[in-house]
Amino acid sequence: MAVERTYGKDHINQSLKQIDSDTWLVGSLILRRLPYLSEDATWEDSDDHSSYAITQAPTHCDWKTTEPDSPYIKLVHEAGDTSAVWSIGNNAFCKVRDVERGATPEAVTLDFVQQQSRSFKTPKVLHYVVEKGRSYLFLERLPGRTLAEAWPSLSMEWRRFYVAAIVRICKEMAEWEGKMLSGVDGQVIPEYYLQPRGVDDFTSLQDTCATIGMDCSTFFFYHADLGPSNIIVEYEPEDGTIGIIDFEIAGYFPRGWIRTKFRISGGMDLPASSKEEDPLWWRREVQIALGVDGFEDFTKKWQAWLAG
Repeated sequence: MAVERTYGKDHINQSLKQIDSDTWLVGSLILRRLPYLSEDATWEDSDDHSSYAITQAPTHCDWKTTEPDSPYIKLVHEAGDTSAVWSIGNNAFCKVRDVERGATPEAVTLDFVQQQSRSFKTPKVLHYVVEKGRSYLFLERLPGRTLAEAWPSLSMEWRRFYVAAIVRICKEMAEWEGKMLSGVDGQVIPEYYLQPRGVDDFTSLQDTCATIGMDCSTFFFYHADLGPSNIIVEYEPEDGTIGIIDFEIAGYFPRGWIRTKFRISGGMDLPASSKEEDPLWWRREVQIALGVDGFEDFTKKWQAWLAG
């Protein structure tokens, strides 16, 4: 269950404030840009020959701050008062989110995925802290651009290549098995598509899957949000290298949810960049390919459960 939303001066898009040209206040953290490379910093930005250091802000200090006005910091995403993302220099992002109580933190999931043998890239966790109902996650930026950004310029050959690659990655992740529907640490997953109407937590998702008719004897790791905006590809396709980001609702699910989620989630649509593009093309082709590989589709049963 998410904490109560806050607005005004405590709006989530106010979580990052500027102290001076090279120093920012992020929650209770001080972020400093150093105009040189330093192995002692939290991370280095070799493209800019600089480094960034995160420290805890002194207590009882009345910082004089302003709205961010810097070529190094840019707000790149916000969703109401639930999340906001800033790019920092060339090599990092800062994600601030309201915490879903009892849910597996994305930082924990990313650390788990990085420990697995895998064919795809994931961002490294640079720093993570939770305070006052919000999480502050600093992440390495993966090289490349999102599949959504690349899509208009891709040939049909490359589009189908990425469909096949994501199907392969779904199968690869599904080799990591769990004992129940949960995050990798046993906590809940904030998967709203399986949350019963009128229920304010995520403890009954496994019951939902059983009601729909999915096999709940074994559970398989699944990203659960593999839309074009969460897939990182090369600026110009050459090797077909792929990165996956945003593991906020990843965890162990019944096998039946893997294909079904592609069928029902409008969040995996292609961006409306052209009237000639079919926004459903991506997730339709992925779910068809998953079906060829034996993944079941529970869309009709899910729709009946939702309507009931």
